[in-house]
Amino acid sequence: MATFLSSLQKIFLYFILVLIGLYAGMLFNHKICPVETQLNPIEYAKYWKIVDGTFMHERMAIMGPGMGIIFAITILLFLKNWRSLTFLFLVLACIAFAIDINFTLREQLPINAFINDLDLNNMTEVQTKQLIAFQAKAISNFDTRFIHSSISFLLLCLSPFFLNRLHKKSN
Repeated sequence: MATFLSSLQKIFLYFILVLIGLYAGMLFNHKICPVETQLNPIEYAKYWKIVDGTFMHERMAIMGPGMGIIFAITILLFLKNWRSLTFLFLVLACIAFAIDINFTLREQLPINAFINDLDLNNMTEVQTKQLIAFQAKAISNFDTRFIHSSISFLLLCLSPFFLNRLHKKSN
């Protein structure tokens, strides 16, 4: 039974590591290829309507909660080892991820909704000014989210280094 639990722990730990790695990588792409900074506000809104409207919104609505569930299952699998460094890094990584999700829901989703609701052919002066402000805020948001996701990923990367010690103790 201990071998089965150990195998299950490893599977879920590496699975969440891959998922968070992909997520952090997506945000890293925004950092190294900041397309949004090179576009005027109208071009940015057109671009973001495509990115969020056809890719991000649908997939992140599934991927975010999915990663949260995998994190929760993984933490529960390691609960017996709550005093281990693996557990500590896992929980801290989950906290960084939760901070990022909260930040995204609070700061980025209202911007996405505003842009997706815009009629780019009939914008008012007020909407144009708001779009300019939101473009700058969205770029800043991605920088912040990159930090959150990187912290989560780096903490998860540390956790497997202590698995062998953890499993030797429990046997």
